[in-house]
Amino acid sequence: MQNSSKEKTLISVRSDLVSKLNEVANRHGRNFNRIMTEILKQAVRAYGMKRSLREIIDEYELLEVHREAGEIFVSRDILDHLINKIHTDDAETFRWLWHQTGRRYGIHLRAKFNDPIETFVRLLKDGRWDLNEVRVERDQELVEFKCFSTLLSEERTAHLQEFIEGAMNSMGFEAKEKECFRGIVRLKFSPSNAS
Repeated sequence: MQNSSKEKTLISVRSDLVSKLNEVANRHGRNFNRIMTEILKQAVRAYGMKRSLREIIDEYELLEVHREAGEIFVSRDILDHLINKIHTDDAETFRWLWHQTGRRYGIHLRAKFNDPIETFVRLLKDGRWDLNEVRVERDQELVEFKCFSTLLSEERTAHLQEFIEGAMNSMGFEAKEKECFRGIVRLKFSPSNAS
């Protein structure tokens, strides 16, 4: 009886993908079959986690954006404590810092992605803001953000608004309408004249 792990099977793959995989293998000095086997093993692993490779790679891409923008991970308790203290002592400076952080993200997204707004929406949905829902509507040149959270404090909601505004400003948009209440942010943007 043959060991089934050693049996080989032919699979049909588009020729353009095979060419690209061959380029990757050559560029990295790797054997084509080993790269194919590694890809398939990782796909099985991903689906075992109830995720697709695309989802995992998309999440990794977002982690890289956060890393390149200088983000570090801090527990929610520590962050809330710092926010409450700073918000009490110097609320305007802290909001300005969030705006500047958003601008830095927006500049990075605009330089790196074909659709920086879509990537920004993915960043907002990735969990760091404790948002239950993020909706973005695009109507010709207008872009409207609607963010909802049952966890955000009034202070963190204001910081979220500044973060979104800063990012959109650096992507060439300015806010035309603003609503910000505890756990709810609604912002409507149009292209700025300066972009």
